[in-house]
Amino acid sequence: MPENEEKLLSFYRGNHFSQFDTRQTASDTNESHKLTQLLRLL
Repeated sequence: MPENEEKLLSFYRGNHFSQFDTRQTASDTNESHKLTQLLRLL
């Protein structure tokens, strides 16, 4: 996991977000990206 991504996830976790799901994108250029869904209940 890249350092910037870990910092961003740490920020959200520190603000009471929970990881809900992860998935890979499909792309025409064969460059997939990992998407992380976060959830916070109000």
